[in-house]
Amino acid sequence: MTYTFLPAFGRGAGLSVESMSTVLSARELTALTAPLAGKASDRLGPLTIMSYGGLVAGAGLLIATLGAPGLIVGMLIFGFGRTAHQVALSSGIGNVVAYERRGRATGLIELTWGGAALIGLPMAGLLIDGVAWWAPFGLMGFLALVSALRVLAREPTRARGTNHEARKPHMTKTAVAALATNGAMTGAAQFLFLGHGLWLEDTYGLDTAEIGLAIVAVGAVEVIATLGSSRLTDRLGKRRSMFGGALLMTSALMVLAAYSTPPLWLGLLILVTAFLGFEYGIVSALPLISELDPGARAAMVGRAISISTVIRALVTLLATAIYVSQGFATLMMVASGIGIIAVLLAAFFMVEPA
Repeated sequence: MTYTFLPAFGRGAGLSVESMSTVLSARELTALTAPLAGKASDRLGPLTIMSYGGLVAGAGLLIATLGAPGLIVGMLIFGFGRTAHQVALSSGIGNVVAYERRGRATGLIELTWGGAALIGLPMAGLLIDGVAWWAPFGLMGFLALVSALRVLAREPTRARGTNHEARKPHMTKTAVAALATNGAMTGAAQFLFLGHGLWLEDTYGLDTAEIGLAIVAVGAVEVIATLGSSRLTDRLGKRRSMFGGALLMTSALMVLAAYSTPPLWLGLLILVTAFLGFEYGIVSALPLISELDPGARAAMVGRAISISTVIRALVTLLATAIYVSQGFATLMMVASGIGIIAVLLAAFFMVEPA
């Protein structure tokens, strides 16, 4: 929601778009702690790290309601909690689901992303318009705290720990190619994530609530993508699925670069196509990355998140500057170039883990 409603949050907190992008870039850099979260998850167990990550993320969201200083500090705190939760979640799936079925399991769990867009984004838009800019942060923070506390209270302590000795992951050629592909896909998509809210407001004159309702289509597509991933990724193979997702996303980005002011219905169709490709590709990447080194599963996932994090942080700063100075079409041209790199890496350098 921070990307979709970037202009509204900036206006409400008294921050410029450039300042907001700096805040989000700093938030992304908190994921450099992902390797530490991975080591902790390998040693203490994914459930423990997931729960504490949820508590920290919820606290950060609540702090973000306290004006401009609260938004800056809260986003940083949220970033640390989110990182811990994401690393532990991906490694936890790998611990309990066999590789040949892991695409289906990951796809079903990733339905939460589609649900967040399908239900959460319209709700956030209505809350911003009807209550205040900080209302979505307050609601999401409360829900995150309640969820994390319930998990900690219900799960026995013995179910949380693994007592594994954490070690560094082995960076084989296969691992390097997979992490590079994942990073390129993330970088290309980040340009669109940061720019689409500004584009919808500037090009079509949509207000906050209208943007939230328009993005319902994105949520529906994400649900379709994750359901498709749960059924197709294991059958087609994770590498092929990553390639297909990157190709679809990059094709849509190239169309937006060539035709940045289509009618609203067509613009939304191209937008959701790009999201569809990214969501399918990234959901397929998660089970593959978790199998690159089963003996250091969480550490490998943490390393992948760290690489993607640096890329997202750099893109967040670059994207705003490009949008303000050159416009949306140039932004999509740069995104298309990075997307082409992801397609080439997936096609010629990645290998399916044995």
